[in-house]
Amino acid sequence: MKKITLVFSILFTLFALVGCGTTSVTTATSQTTNSTVTIDDSKEITVYTRDTTSGTREAFFKGIDFDDAAGNNTVLVDGYVEVDGNGSMITSISNDKYGIGYISLASLTDSGLNGLNFEGVVASKENVINGTYGLQRPFNYIVRSDWTGMETERQISEAFIAYMSTIDGFATIMNKHGIVELNGNIALWDDIKAEYSICIQDNSSVTISFGGSTSVESIARALSAEFSAKCGDFIAEHNHTGSGDAYIRTQGTESEGANKLHIGFASREFKPSEPYSEGTSGLICLDAVVVVLNGNNSTITNITSEKLRKIYSGEYTTWSDLLG
Repeated sequence: MKKITLVFSILFTLFALVGCGTTSVTTATSQTTNSTVTIDDSKEITVYTRDTTSGTREAFFKGIDFDDAAGNNTVLVDGYVEVDGNGSMITSISNDKYGIGYISLASLTDSGLNGLNFEGVVASKENVINGTYGLQRPFNYIVRSDWTGMETERQISEAFIAYMSTIDGFATIMNKHGIVELNGNIALWDDIKAEYSICIQDNSSVTISFGGSTSVESIARALSAEFSAKCGDFIAEHNHTGSGDAYIRTQGTESEGANKLHIGFASREFKPSEPYSEGTSGLICLDAVVVVLNGNNSTITNITSEKLRKIYSGEYTTWSDLLG
């Protein structure tokens, strides 16, 4: 199948479209009349997706009962556009008023995009917790299994994992739109910090490497920045390249390479092909996947699994197809 790959500069001010094969997609320019944006429903739908290692992609396609597309591009519509991260998806659709894609609920608030209801249900924390919103997934962590020569890093990472499950950590996670159901007895960090003597040392020369899912990145950055001040001012280094790298760079083929991680994050469950060591992984919080349109496109407010399957398989190609 034909695809289009987008490459974004880290300054996110440059929008570049690179075509492979003979199919091309042109970014639409908004037409405005008296500040009202005109959407021509005869126009083709620009279909955006994440790469096949993405946890967001897996949750999306499994959630709409299109499992074959979770790791296989050949079943997708000709001319689909593949992007490499949550931020890239947001930038893409912000620049394409005829685009449709999907992002993490944790990223929706500040995205400027229109989030659609799914099967008539609003994407919200409450609806994820009560189980009525169908497109949901876990945010998980994984740490190294081999800490040879990294004893200080191991102890800091262990303390960080403990911190994520404290009241302090949950507050930060929820502030970044992670979904946590608070019940039972949850400790404050001050109640347990004595168990982690590494945190009273000066760790300002120690670097802890975080990476994996781009959907979890905002939560991971907030937690690491907050916890560094509580644990000897260690240096938090983030390199988030997708859920697939969470395992590869902690316990997989790149765990000893230049891009190795101490702590990785995945916005999905780990696969049978990612056999992590016992006690090295766990749940951080829940999230939802939200189908999104350009902020100026209010053609529809709700979408169903059936219509999404038809869009991504190529049966529906224009916006008028969605109005019937």
